[in-house]
Amino acid sequence: MNLRKTSIFSIVLLMGSLLFYLFFAFYDGAVICVDSPSYIGMESSREPLYPALLAFLRWIFKHAQEDFYLEVVVFLQSILAAIAAFMMEEYLRKELNLSKVCAVFILVIPMAVSLLCRFAARRGSMYSNSILTEGITISLYFIFFRFLIEYAIHYTKKSLCMCGLLTLLMLLTRKQMLFALAMLLLAIIYVAIKKRNWRYGIINLLLCCILIPGINIAVDTVYNYAVRKEVATHSSDVRFVATIAFYVAEREDCERIENPELKELFLEIYDICDGQGYLMHSAGQGWNNRVSHFGDYYDCIQIDTMWPAVNRYVEKNYECRQTQVSYYADQVMKEISMDVLPAHIGDVLTVFLDNFWAGAITTVAKRNPILNWYGLFVYLAFAALLILSFLKNISGKIRIMSILTLISIVFNVGLVSIVIFCQTRYTIYNMALFYICLIVMADAILRTRKRQ
Repeated sequence: MNLRKTSIFSIVLLMGSLLFYLFFAFYDGAVICVDSPSYIGMESSREPLYPALLAFLRWIFKHAQEDFYLEVVVFLQSILAAIAAFMMEEYLRKELNLSKVCAVFILVIPMAVSLLCRFAARRGSMYSNSILTEGITISLYFIFFRFLIEYAIHYTKKSLCMCGLLTLLMLLTRKQMLFALAMLLLAIIYVAIKKRNWRYGIINLLLCCILIPGINIAVDTVYNYAVRKEVATHSSDVRFVATIAFYVAEREDCERIENPELKELFLEIYDICDGQGYLMHSAGQGWNNRVSHFGDYYDCIQIDTMWPAVNRYVEKNYECRQTQVSYYADQVMKEISMDVLPAHIGDVLTVFLDNFWAGAITTVAKRNPILNWYGLFVYLAFAALLILSFLKNISGKIRIMSILTLISIVFNVGLVSIVIFCQTRYTIYNMALFYICLIVMADAILRTRKRQ
C-alpha cells in the first residue's frame, strides 16, 4: 500500500512538472533571442550539438509550416526541463528520506527559478522555450548533478558513466560547461580518497580527461566538415580573451605589439572603443559602476567593434576562403591578446574579482542595491546551515550535496568571470540547486531538533 501511495505521489508530481513547462511552451511558443539566429544558421562560432539538433528537426519537419520545427524544439526542451526537475526531486526524496512536503518544495524550486526568468527578469520567456543552448544545458546540468551526488555518495559505475556522458553532451553544446568536467574530476578525486584507491582514481581521471575532450573534438571536427567541408573545430573562442585585452588596454600598448600591421589594427579598434567610453578607464569609481560598465559595453567592444574590424583585416590581408576567415581571425586576436595582457594582470584581476561577486549575486538573485545585500545574507545563511549540519551531525549525504553545490557555484562563476560579464544566463545553472540545499539542510536540522 505504501509503495502504491508513493507511486501515485510520484505520478502526480511528474504530471505537475510536465503541465507547468508545457503550458509555457504552448503559451509563449518558440522565443527567438539575440543569439538564436547564430544557432539556426549553424555559425562556426557555435558548438555543434544544438545547431545539429535544430537542423535535424528542420529536416524532419521540412514539409510542415516554416518555423514549426522550432515549436517542436521548445516542446522537447520543456519535456526535458520537466523530467530534470522530477528526477532531482525523486532522487533526493528517496535518498534522503524526505517528507512529501519537502519533496514538493524541491520540485517547485526549479519552476520558481523559471518563473523569475519569465517575469521578474523581464525576459519574456523561460529558457526552456527559448532557442538558446540554455534550453537544454540547464536541464542537462540538473540531471548531471543528480548523478554526481549519487556518485559521490555510492561510488557506482552507472552514475560515473552517466556523469561522463552528460558532461560530453554539455561540452558539445556550450564550452562554458567545462566547469561540469571540473566538477566530475573533483568528484572522482573525492571518491578515490574515500575508497583509498588511487589506482581507481587515476584511471578514471585519465579516461575522463582523454575520452571526453577527445570525443568532443572528434564530433566537432566531423560536424564542421559535414557543414562547411572544412576539417576544423568551432572557432572564435579567442574573442572572449581579446575582449578583455582591449577592455583593460591603454593606447600606448600598441608599442607592445610586434607586428606593425597589427599595431594599426589595434589602434583602429582601440580608438573607436576609447572614443565611445567602452574601456575600463571610463568606468568610474566603485564596484557597482565598474561591474555595470563592463556588462554594458562588453558586446560593444566585441561584437560591434573588434570582431568586424578583425574580419575585415583578415579578408584584406589573407588569401583564404570565407570559411577560413574565423580561423585566421582567431590567430590575429590571440597575437594581440598575448602582447597586451601581460602588462595588465592587475587590471584583469580587478575585472575578475568584480565579476566574481556579481556572478555570485546573480546565482541567487538579481543584481541591484537591495538584492546585493540579500545575496550576502543568503550566502551567510547557507554557510550557517552548513556549519550547523556538521555540529548537529545530520546526514553526510546532505553535507556532500551542499558542498558540491558551493563548489559548483565557485567553478562556474570563476570560469565565466575570466572571460565575460556575469549575467543571469551564465550563472543560473546553480540557482535552483542552491535553494534546494537550503531547504534540505533546514528541514534536516529542524527534524533533528524535534527528535531531541
